[in-house]
Amino acid sequence: MQDRPHKKHAEKIIEQFRSEIGDDLCKKIGDYPFGSLSVLIESALNTAVMESMNDTVSDLENVLKRVKKRARA
Repeated sequence: MQDRPHKKHAEKIIEQFRSEIGDDLCKKIGDYPFGSLSVLIESALNTAVMESMNDTVSDLENVLKRVKKRARA
């Protein structure tokens, strides 16, 4: 498993954003803020995926409880 599975996706978002705002504005902004933005996007993606996985686990646990309850009845 990758250490940073959403890094490439975040970088693609930054590339698209850079192309939309143009070279002149990118040069004025500089590289550092784009790097920081990429990390923030990556973090947001990781958080969203983890929350979704946790919700799925909770759903599966609830289904398992219902199945066990029916099996005992």
